[in-house]
Amino acid sequence: MFSYCVFNVLLLCAVSIFASKIVEGSQPILQKTIEALFTDRTNEMYPGPCKLIRASKRQNKICERDTGLANVLTIAKEQAIAACEETFQYDRWNCSLVFNRKAKRSIFNKLFRETAFVHALMAASITHSVAKACASGDLSSCSCPGNFGKNNTWKMAGCGDDFRHGKRLTKNFLDFKHAGNDQIAEILKQDVIVGVDSIGEQLKEVCKCHGFSGSCTTKTCWKRLGPFNSAMGLLKKHYHHAVKKKIMNYTTKRAITPKVRNRMKVERKNLLYLQKTPNLCVSTKGRVCKDRHNCATLCCGRGIITNKKTVTSRCRCKMVNCCFVQCDTCVEEVDQYTCK
Repeated sequence: MFSYCVFNVLLLCAVSIFASKIVEGSQPILQKTIEALFTDRTNEMYPGPCKLIRASKRQNKICERDTGLANVLTIAKEQAIAACEETFQYDRWNCSLVFNRKAKRSIFNKLFRETAFVHALMAASITHSVAKACASGDLSSCSCPGNFGKNNTWKMAGCGDDFRHGKRLTKNFLDFKHAGNDQIAEILKQDVIVGVDSIGEQLKEVCKCHGFSGSCTTKTCWKRLGPFNSAMGLLKKHYHHAVKKKIMNYTTKRAITPKVRNRMKVERKNLLYLQKTPNLCVSTKGRVCKDRHNCATLCCGRGIITNKKTVTSRCRCKMVNCCFVQCDTCVEEVDQYTCK
């Protein structure tokens, strides 16, 4: 009986250690690509048609088929990182690659809430960039179909933001089908889908009428996405409402059972993660708060340092010569709060 208990304890420890090393060793393309895009904050280019990352043979073939994709990936990486840093600048985690400024504590060493968010973020950004590139003609693999609208009015579809193509290309480039069928793979794939779908929710149809006296006998319609930052509110909401899961199998590399898969489907609209984020209070020392209310959370109760900051802004604006706006430049001193 004693030996049986010892065996179970050792087995659980092994599972815990294995689960904590989800990104070490052999990785699916999905994980490698997301980590490479978010980690590399430089302008370094690599050999091959994809340029931005050390791509797989399959990814290089995709970039060869559409030479504009390399530039689109560059835009996707830059806008994702910039939007993340702007959105989380007053949060304890500010999109840094490591926790508490310790190089060994990478956000990719385990499947934290932040890891899940980054997978959703990068997938969303790639989808958004591809959809926009379709509208601008920067990708040759997009099409502009037309269709009939209500009351048999012909709707000529302009070259809008092609979300469907963006979703399809993102999943294809991340090699979604071969990301695995174990629990960790299923979680990461769900996180990617949450990111992609957050872009789809921003899609709106815009139409322009044609015909005598505005009769609207014909329409030109197209799909349009807002700036990528417009999706960040929804993505951050997903981040705060992410659901923590437990390893349900003895090994994380074993294919999950239908019973486990059905449990996961209950939360298919949420980001999923496995490990709790470390306490980040150490990393907020010296950070600037948005206001006193934000300081209460960001500074972890350590107190604040108040300084005066000079701010320049436009003021006293007025119309001049019918069509021009003329403003004065105002300078004022405001309080700036820094965490102790």
